[in-house]
Amino acid sequence: MYLRRIRFTAVVITFLIFGGLSFPSVLHSQEQQTDGSRIVFYSFFVNIVSEPFNFPLIGFVNIARGNHLFPQIGFINLNTANFSSLQAGFINTALGDVNGLQLGFINTAAGDLSGLQLGFVNTANSFAGSQIGFINTTARESQGLQLGFVNTAARAHNGVQIGFVNYAESIENGIPIGFISIVRRGGYRAVELSFTEFYHFNAGLKLGVERFYSTLFAAYNSVTDFDLKYFAAGLGFGSIIRISESFFVNPEVNSLSTFESRGNRQYLSFVPFFGFDINRFFSVTLGPSVTWTRANSDAELRSPNFYITEHRINDNNSIVVGARAALRLRF
Repeated sequence: MYLRRIRFTAVVITFLIFGGLSFPSVLHSQEQQTDGSRIVFYSFFVNIVSEPFNFPLIGFVNIARGNHLFPQIGFINLNTANFSSLQAGFINTALGDVNGLQLGFINTAAGDLSGLQLGFVNTANSFAGSQIGFINTTARESQGLQLGFVNTAARAHNGVQIGFVNYAESIENGIPIGFISIVRRGGYRAVELSFTEFYHFNAGLKLGVERFYSTLFAAYNSVTDFDLKYFAAGLGFGSIIRISESFFVNPEVNSLSTFESRGNRQYLSFVPFFGFDINRFFSVTLGPSVTWTRANSDAELRSPNFYITEHRINDNNSIVVGARAALRLRF
């Protein structure tokens, strides 16, 4: 009885894989052409069809020659022209425009994408929609959302990049939000040296666009002995709001954390800078600051070098109002 069941199962699988070849051929037998340009090969394992084919392709490998308007679901999905539906598989490729959803590990639209790519690696010639994955790339224009660890676009127009690393050749009305955001043309890149109420020497690298940029900070307090506890590093975000060609308002939020073997201290600051461009390369900023300082149970809460006012909440937390000044070199 057990052997009969195995034989019956094998017969059913064989029928599904090979016997299914005749199903679409019967449906479309009147459309077959003797020159071979019209292809219908539907085995439920490898499916190869030509336009028009008004049925979904469900199999391990699905290949649609020409335009296709129905879902492709399998391990590898390929469409040689425009595609308007769902591609769901490990590798999804459309050699034309895509209007719909590509869902898989690697998604590629050689033409324009109008819809969503959701996968580990997403690539498109241009898109109006969303790319969500670990790596998102667009060869030309992007209008929409790129959300991933690494996002790249030739031209971000009315789009948003959110990731650890963002890169764009140019950005018109878009905004990059991330740890490192590089815009080659029209971006904001500056090196900053500043003096704050907590640290005598501060250096920052600012990357992004004037509307929104990120800053990588390093800080050091000058003392008689050299120790890691006098160093700090952190991340900040800011925006430049132009009042005139030379004057601007520059609100920033940044966070610093100290390097200490036992415990550490954190500084979370809001700084409404006021700035002036000396020329196209140099600018100066200054303004008040409000900082929440926190020390964990193994660290000492220290007073700033100077301040306007300080309010001790408890032994581990305080609010400090101070002032800061900086010199920036734009490159």
